[in-house]
Amino acid sequence: MTKGRPDGTAGARLTRRQLIGGTLTAVGTSALAPWIGGPVSTTLAAQAATSQSAGSSTQLVLLGTQGGPIINLQRGETASAVVTANVPYLVDCGYGTLRALTQAGLRLNDISAAFITHLHDDHTSDIPALLSHKWATNPPGPLTVYGPFGTAATIEGAIAFAKANTEIRTVDEGRTAKIDALFKGKDLVVDRVTEVFRDEHMTVRAVQNTHFPERAKAKMSYRSLAYRFTMPDRSIVFSGDTAYSPDLVELARDADVFVCEAIDTAVYAELLKAAEAEPGGLRVDSVPHHIIETHSTTEDVGKMASEARVKMVVLNHLVPGSNPARGGPIPDERYIAGVRRHFSGRVVVGNDQMRL
Repeated sequence: MTKGRPDGTAGARLTRRQLIGGTLTAVGTSALAPWIGGPVSTTLAAQAATSQSAGSSTQLVLLGTQGGPIINLQRGETASAVVTANVPYLVDCGYGTLRALTQAGLRLNDISAAFITHLHDDHTSDIPALLSHKWATNPPGPLTVYGPFGTAATIEGAIAFAKANTEIRTVDEGRTAKIDALFKGKDLVVDRVTEVFRDEHMTVRAVQNTHFPERAKAKMSYRSLAYRFTMPDRSIVFSGDTAYSPDLVELARDADVFVCEAIDTAVYAELLKAAEAEPGGLRVDSVPHHIIETHSTTEDVGKMASEARVKMVVLNHLVPGSNPARGGPIPDERYIAGVRRHFSGRVVVGNDQMRL
């Protein structure tokens, strides 16, 4: 006798005794895929496997393309994956990342390295979910999260958040994996262009960008980074959140793909007007001032892309993106027009689940 699974397919009816008693082999682990970390969508997983077969080129998968913190139903918060040699590497982990990974056919257990540009919540909100759900895969694989100062403490906090869940499941389900032994965060010390990671598939270099102004950096140890992933067939640069940055231009020199945040020029003008109208004028500690001082307009993106001589620009972390408070999506042409004032190469406006 069978009953429906949460994914709408039929599966074997298993008793709790069978699950805990070690009879998974007799029953067949495929019947348990939705519960032990297998792909929820076998169709998407098959498509991913086909498109990422041996010998295929490195892929950039956009998982979340909304500038935030903003929650809407059209775009997730910032996250991307670089997939090379069938191995996915995660870049940022904003709200909605886990669902987007599943939709893209990427398995949590295949991710062993993640890179965080900075510790704003629209780039980190799904980290606790990433760790706890990856721990629940069978068997779980290790994960190191790389990022600026505070990343190690963030991972320690995510592990503490999962303490009750993992202890309950260890007692109740017989799990043996220790979450604090599987996951760790590594704070990267970066100023100018610095190599921060290397394995058999790629090299990653990083540089500080200009998301945090000097007056803020003088009062805190937190920093914001941009990354360059160099594979045998392709180089991909992630700007992170940043204003115009000469060091980012250096990092992106001659890159194949430049993934850069972007604010629509008209929205930028609107924010500037709002900041100037605040009591006391243009205060440096206001949200509008932060946005206009520490993010890139589409024209800034074009300038950096042209100076770095990149081959293609992919606009990400979009503002307004699909933010309903600002009238929802705007035409792609409006984003592209600002970039075109300085850059004549290929420009792509990013959308969730886009593969390049």
